Amino acid sequence: MDTEIRKIQLKCMEILDIVHRICVEHHIQYSLCGGSVVGAHLYKGFLPWDDDIDIMMTRENYNRFVSIVPSVLPEGFSMLNFEVSDDFVMGLTKIINNNTTYVHDNGQVSGVFVDVTVYDKVPTNFLRHVDMFLVKRSFTVLRGKMPGKGLKNIIRNLFIDVCLPEKRKYFLFFSKVAQFLGHTSHYTYSELFGGWAQTISYRPSVFENYTTIEFEGKQYSIVRDYIEYLTVRYNRTDFHEPKEKQVAPHVSFYDENLPYKEYLKMKK
Repeated sequence: MDTEIRKIQLKCMEILDIVHRICVEHHIQYSLCGGSVVGAHLYKGFLPWDDDIDIMMTRENYNRFVSIVPSVLPEGFSMLNFEVSDDFVMGLTKIINNNTTYVHDNGQVSGVFVDVTVYDKVPTNFLRHVDMFLVKRSFTVLRGKMPGKGLKNIIRNLFIDVCLPEKRKYFLFFSKVAQFLGHTSHYTYSELFGGWAQTISYRPSVFENYTTIEFEGKQYSIVRDYIEYLTVRYNRTDFHEPKEKQVAPHVSFYDENLPYKEYLKMKK
């Protein structure tokens, strides 16, 4: 196993342990998410090439988590969330180790992190179309203006300038609407408001029943029907990746002893 990747994984485990403890103490339900579920299923731990940990929560649990975490995180760790930070505009939340530097392949800089994604209830009646409309607008916000002088780009960029000048305010509005529409007895769950929102629908029972699973020698929470979750998320039943995809998906530079804010100062 690549030594640097393993160092990142161990730092991620420190954060996961903190998050797990907070969730247990405050009765917040969470589950491993995405590639971390695949890793738990196939390897009882990380995918050997993975460089982060993902967890997910339903909206009710997520809102409680976000409200509690800033006051209970130990020194040296922080939360990035668009609701409390003007310079972080993504739908998910990151729990960061401030004393490390992790440079994403897209140039974004932070410390080693654990991603926390929220899953919202989506009505199964005609109101679903409202959610789907807002999801498409969220893609527009996240991608921002597009270069080029074609008519499509001109209209798109004008729409962003006029209607969506502040990403943070738009996300706050989207969040409120999604939560309001979720007050229904007939619904599915979708990652409407994640890092790159998805419209995949999951049966309610997938997100409303939990168990534990071994991950790196410890027990962590996971949705009980995690095989169904993986099958729906990845649209396949074989979760092994071909050799060419077994690469670290995010990191381009890492230093476990350099606080990321110091790194940013050095780059100015």
